[in-house]
Amino acid sequence: MAPGILEAPPTSLPAHAVSVKAVGEVKDPYGSYYPVDPAHLSLESNFGPMDKDSIGYLQPTLASTPIEIMRERFERDGYLFVKGLLKKEDVLACRRAYFEHMAPSGLLRPGTDAVEGIFSGADSRKYLPPGNLRRLFGLKDDPQSDKYVELMISAHEAPFYLDFCQNTDLRAFITRFNGWERPHMLQRTMLRAFVPNSELTPVHFDQMYLRAGPPTSLTAWVPIGDVSLEGGGLMYLDGSTDIGRKTEEDFAAHAGNLTDEERVSAFNKNMNDGGFLSRDTVAYGREVQRKWLLAHYEAGDVIFHNPYMVHASCKNKDPEDKIRLATDLRFVDPEKPYDERWMKVYRPLDGL
Repeated sequence: MAPGILEAPPTSLPAHAVSVKAVGEVKDPYGSYYPVDPAHLSLESNFGPMDKDSIGYLQPTLASTPIEIMRERFERDGYLFVKGLLKKEDVLACRRAYFEHMAPSGLLRPGTDAVEGIFSGADSRKYLPPGNLRRLFGLKDDPQSDKYVELMISAHEAPFYLDFCQNTDLRAFITRFNGWERPHMLQRTMLRAFVPNSELTPVHFDQMYLRAGPPTSLTAWVPIGDVSLEGGGLMYLDGSTDIGRKTEEDFAAHAGNLTDEERVSAFNKNMNDGGFLSRDTVAYGREVQRKWLLAHYEAGDVIFHNPYMVHASCKNKDPEDKIRLATDLRFVDPEKPYDERWMKVYRPLDGL
């Protein structure tokens, strides 16, 4: 159970979240997770501090919760934040191996244990993830930065990471949760390390990038190690599956001037550069009048979300300068249609 869970939720929580049920002998934390007044957090977007009134909290679900209740929460909320689904030692072994793999890039502070993932304090632009963020804002012609890109790309095919992606606990849960006999993980995964004060995850929803298939995929966002409330973990726009669905409907209505290839691309001429909805989480949340929900993630936690659920992150402002490491794993039912463009290993600027 995450630290800081209160016995009584704040009055600002939605009505459906205030019921606390007993799950086995442990009190269900769903509806009562409120670790700290957001006014006491250092949360920052690309365009300045987050408004404390725009922040709420994701509600955790114990791994022992009955599967029917889990399905109800996912259907209602657009996400399911499962505590302790994976073995902590498996997650930390992957974290250690990743940072040992990345060490030649100058990413880590000298003299620290690799599993801690303590940032070296170098120019954060060196360590933007390969892809559109780096294309737009990264350093050019920097040897350490170039080494980082090389190692980060190769990490997607490193044995330690491929073994982690085959986690049997995760697959067994998805089989039980979705009723898929053989859940199929899309080969293109997104392994991301965000250093303190670097760029953040822009506002988007997954179906934008999976348009060549129906909206039936299930994303598992897996923090590889603890992520503090201020550490830039994934945050979700409250109840936003309707926004994602409406955005896609509007896009389809205006796609008559596009070729079939352009229509399924998140980077076509009708979209923002980079394919996302916005880089300004504050302005976007204010525009749609929804709160951003965040949480303290612990090693072993997994959060699942609907492909229309809008999400983003704040900048990593972790007080201990820890690097936020996580991966996006997407699962489909192989017996039904899905976006087969994702059956390839990630490469920067690969059109997806």
